[in-house]
Amino acid sequence: MSLSRFVYYCAVLGGWSAFIAWMFLERPIRYLGALGDSAAAISLWSVVAPTLTATAVGGAIGCGFGLVGETAEKWARRLRQSFFGLVGGAAGGLAGGFVGALLHTYAGLPRSFGWMIMGSAIGAAEGFSRKSFHRVRNGVIGGALGGMIGGVLFDLIAGPGTEMASRACAFTTLGIAIGALIGLTHVVLKRAWLTVLDGFRPGRQLILDQVATILGRGDHLPLPLLGPSARDIENEHAQIIRQPGGTYVVEDRATRIGTLLNGERLTGPAVLRDGDLIRLGGNILRFNQHQRSGEPAPSSAARGSAPAPPDMPPLGAAVYPSTITPPPPPAAAPPAPPVPPSPQRPATGALPGGAVAPPPPRIPHPPGRKPPSRGPRIPPPPPPP
Repeated sequence: MSLSRFVYYCAVLGGWSAFIAWMFLERPIRYLGALGDSAAAISLWSVVAPTLTATAVGGAIGCGFGLVGETAEKWARRLRQSFFGLVGGAAGGLAGGFVGALLHTYAGLPRSFGWMIMGSAIGAAEGFSRKSFHRVRNGVIGGALGGMIGGVLFDLIAGPGTEMASRACAFTTLGIAIGALIGLTHVVLKRAWLTVLDGFRPGRQLILDQVATILGRGDHLPLPLLGPSARDIENEHAQIIRQPGGTYVVEDRATRIGTLLNGERLTGPAVLRDGDLIRLGGNILRFNQHQRSGEPAPSSAARGSAPAPPDMPPLGAAVYPSTITPPPPPAAAPPAPPVPPSPQRPATGALPGGAVAPPPPRIPHPPGRKPPSRGPRIPPPPPPP
């Protein structure tokens, strides 16, 4: 899916998960809260109730957040991610709910500190399920921000003495904030990503946050390439590997039809640059990368291509090998002898004494003979109509 749709689905699933958790928690919490009448029981319940509520809500949001993924992904993979989210969210909700309730009850601090812990645990669990350190880092940051914003809105909506509808809106807002901020953090802090330009479902995008990303038509892959455009490619056709220095390398996995990089078939690993096009059968993927400040771009030698040709000499210049001496320039031709003047055409120039030579005399034609013709005379063209 596209990155904007990824953020949208994170927010929607987070909100719905929190709403479903509230539906199961509202009646038991109200019933148990009415049992304690003494001051000690009320004080104890003011800590226990938020802790149990945060545990259930955190587990529900983490479970729903793990379902976000490509449509073609196997459900076994999604259920595995949901299980990690359920465990991580419940653990984070337990810790965050307890700490937030203590700070709110005995120190008068807002409960958003507890929601921040819960959101960080949800984001970290999602990253652990995908075995990506970058997703763990981004999830912790986004979950903390979402928990803080959602916690502030939660206190404004579900204050003391509010009705059931207000609490439902507060929990839903909390889930939307945590889900949206985790997804938005992944998008904002992305380093490199792929975009499907042609082939199976153009417009899909994948953030390259793992050390090795496999490309092919296998439905277990994060970006499966299916349909008629992928009938000639392998289940695991090519791979993109992130190097320790931050560059990304693409290589073919010894397939029959090969992998093309900018129209040329790969014969070995090649370093990717921003905007490179990768072709797998009938699918074209564009690689994009955010270049960090001060980080040099991959050189042509690192990409495996031939070095650039040396500067060419200016047009018209002769090029000789360095071991051969160029031939000497040809000698100047001797001047041509002067042509003697003829009687019909005397020599030009001034006569002795500074006088100018007179023009040659005009010889009249004999009587009764017409002067020589200079060829037929062509009449002028008629005027345009």
